[in-house]
Amino acid sequence: MPSGLRFVAMVGLVACVSERAPEDPLDWYAPAEGYDVQETIAFTDVPYGFPSAAEDAIADLPLPPEFTTWFSPEDPPPEGCGDWETDPGLPSTVHGMVTAHPRIYIKVSGCVPEDNRDADSDEKYYGSYFIQDSTGGVFVLGDSKVAHFTMGDRVTLNVRAVKNNFGLKMVAAHDVVSIERGPEPIFYQSATGDLGDEHVARVVRVQGTVATEPDTFGEFQIHGDQGEVWSIGLDVELNRRGVQFPVGQRLQVTAPVMYSYSTYTLVVMRLGQVAVLAD
Repeated sequence: MPSGLRFVAMVGLVACVSERAPEDPLDWYAPAEGYDVQETIAFTDVPYGFPSAAEDAIADLPLPPEFTTWFSPEDPPPEGCGDWETDPGLPSTVHGMVTAHPRIYIKVSGCVPEDNRDADSDEKYYGSYFIQDSTGGVFVLGDSKVAHFTMGDRVTLNVRAVKNNFGLKMVAAHDVVSIERGPEPIFYQSATGDLGDEHVARVVRVQGTVATEPDTFGEFQIHGDQGEVWSIGLDVELNRRGVQFPVGQRLQVTAPVMYSYSTYTLVVMRLGQVAVLAD
C-alpha cells in the first residue's frame, strides 16, 4: 500500500476513538434495604421421649453441698483442694437437648487450697450452656469460645464432675460423647407465677409487659398480668447489637432459667425466643 494511503487509514482510526465517560455506580449497586433478623427457634409443649428407663437422667445427677465439687472416683481431683471430693454416682452419661447457645459467661470458684482458704480461686468460663431432658435440666460449664453445637441439637455427655455454685447445679467437668444435629423443637412449660428452684435450668414461657429499661448487662423486667415479676437477661451478643424492647411493650419470652445472685433470670440468646404480642 502506498504510504499516503496508510496515513489516511490511521487518521480514520484515530478519529473513531472517543473518551469513555465514568460509569454510574447506581447501575451496579442497588440501595441497601433494612430487614429484621428473625433467628427463629422451634418450641414444643410435648415432653421429650428421653431418657429411657435404662439411661441416666439429668435429674439424677448428684448434687453436692453448696460451693463443693464432686468428681468421679475414676477421675479424682488433685490433692489439696478442700472442697473437691469424689462421689460414687459419677461418672454418668446423660442425653440432653441444648437449650442455650454455648456462649454464656460465668465466673465460679475453683480449687481452694486447704492451707490457704482465703486464696482467690475464681475460674472464668466463656462457653457455658444449658441442656434438658424429660426429667429436668442442668447448667454445663464450658471454656471453649468455639461452639460445636447450638440450640436444638442433642448431645450426649460423659459427666465427670458436678458442682453447686450459690445453689446452681452445674456440670463442672465433662466429655462430649456425641452430637445429634437438629434443630429439634425445644420443650417448654408455661409459668404463671413467680419463678423458683423448680424452674432452674428448665425452659419456661412467660408473657407480660416490659416494666424497666435494660441495665448495662442487658437485663430488664417484665410484669405478668397477675402481678408476677420476671427478670429477662439478653446475652452479651444481643446486648452488643443494641437489642431493646421499649417499656410498655407486650412480650412472650421462652428461655431456660438461670439462678444467679439470688435472682431467677430467663436467658435469651436469640431473637426467636421473644415474640412481640399485640396490645
